[in-house]
Amino acid sequence: MSLALVSSVKRFWLTGVLCLVTSGCEGQILGARGEPQPLDPVDQPQAPSTGWPAQFAPSEDISGLRRLTTEQYLASTRSLLGVDPVGIPSTEPVSPVAGFASLGASSAVISALGVGKFEDASRALAAAAFANTALRSSLTPCTPSSNTDMTCFQDFATTFGRRAFRRPLTTEEVDRYATLATTTATNSNDVWAGLEATATAFMQSPYFLYLVELGEPDPASPDRYRLTSYEMASRLSYFLTNDMPDATLLAAAEADQLTTPDGIRLQAERLIALPSARKAVRSYFANLYTLEGLDTLSRSPTIFPAFTPTIGAALKEETLLGIEDLVFTRDADYRTVFDTNDSFMNEELARFYGVSWPSGATGFQRLAQTAQQRPGILGQAGVLAVHDGVNSTSPTKRGLWVLTRLVCQNLPLAPPADLVIPNPPSGRMTARQRLEVHDQNATCAGCHKGMDAVGLSLEHFDALGTWRADDRGMAIDATGVLEGKTYDGEPGLAALLRQHPAVAPCLMQTLYGNSVGRRATEFDRVTYSAMIDAFESSGGRIKPLLINIATSDGFRTIPVPTP
Repeated sequence: MSLALVSSVKRFWLTGVLCLVTSGCEGQILGARGEPQPLDPVDQPQAPSTGWPAQFAPSEDISGLRRLTTEQYLASTRSLLGVDPVGIPSTEPVSPVAGFASLGASSAVISALGVGKFEDASRALAAAAFANTALRSSLTPCTPSSNTDMTCFQDFATTFGRRAFRRPLTTEEVDRYATLATTTATNSNDVWAGLEATATAFMQSPYFLYLVELGEPDPASPDRYRLTSYEMASRLSYFLTNDMPDATLLAAAEADQLTTPDGIRLQAERLIALPSARKAVRSYFANLYTLEGLDTLSRSPTIFPAFTPTIGAALKEETLLGIEDLVFTRDADYRTVFDTNDSFMNEELARFYGVSWPSGATGFQRLAQTAQQRPGILGQAGVLAVHDGVNSTSPTKRGLWVLTRLVCQNLPLAPPADLVIPNPPSGRMTARQRLEVHDQNATCAGCHKGMDAVGLSLEHFDALGTWRADDRGMAIDATGVLEGKTYDGEPGLAALLRQHPAVAPCLMQTLYGNSVGRRATEFDRVTYSAMIDAFESSGGRIKPLLINIATSDGFRTIPVPTP
């Protein structure tokens, strides 16, 4: 079926926001506010802390618009249309901050090229939906009797638009989209082409591509705004499920039940039980542990005989199934990820780890890691390999990841411009011998002494995460040092991390930031501290922490916008 947006549909760029409408602009929405953020600390680290943000940014102007991440966009289009978005034209991603696209969302805008990408994607999605007779019927509350059936077109704009915009449409908006439908239907002599074009326009609107978080005066406090029920429905849903609000949540918003902690808690507890909540938690930890590289993991089978084209995906699933089990099935202390001896394996991973595979078992099974000394996530091959080079381990990268992602130590953004990097030593030597050059340069040692000392304690695992007793016949010294404490190997590091006081605040730094789509500001300081206390009092459990964040003042409210 042909898809033609009529010429009256124009694109406007207003302060960095895509505005695709049939006439004028859909309200004067301000562009997404926020300053550029530092790069991912795993690549360019930031100076030492105990897990708190190095500093809380100013809190003014944190309301406004927040772009959907690619993951949220794809989930939303699937929920909105019922179409699998696999294979559609790619869209412009949100640039990540500290490794998380959700943290870059509040400062993200769509480029001129991105406008065209979203148009192509929305056309493809709408065409797929309306080519399916049953699917298009489920999307429309009526069947147009003619190309000028404004009543039916208005009904479609009202119902479909409410889901797409995650709020009711104004009368002007309904008429505008209904006019687009009848104009396109008349020009093409096809009523379904009119509805298809309208669905396409909805998905190119800033009200679909952005979360609007402008708030309203809070009767309980004159120094802040609270998010409206509809704004809260979106914030809550995208935080806990990475998807658009479902019908139940929109109904709660319509009844104005999402402006109080009790009303929000009721919905948060419902959402956290949905399968989509598991996917959202998996996505968060995949980012936290930087597991995306396992999707394209490549190693030479000659150097690493255990490598197979499917091992990367299996290793990623091992870690994420463990997180899913810890959070949702066992509802256990998060810090047990550092010292547990259990892991989820399929038959391939059991062979890889040297673990007996149960007779007749299929899929992934929870098995004890009895063959090797590799407790917790730092003993999982995928978590190790994703921070290595193709042919050799990278103790510096491994150590950097542990320090920045797990205990939030902040390191200088970049080495001095005039730093002279010495030539690497040559000859057959261990990683510890190769990295001694860092200690010979005071400027290098400032950062590398800590990173290398942690990474070298993981040298009993090669660049695929396979256990090795020696390094090409050379003895491995796996002693490590973390903040002045000496330990032996990965088990020693795991034991230190299990008790480290910065683990909870560090987890909160990204988890809370993901919930509000930005880094913490002065406005969030009290909430931030309260959430760490709540985490400790709940025994380090993630599920109650997610609900406590959702009902917190920092999540529900924003500072009074500046004039």
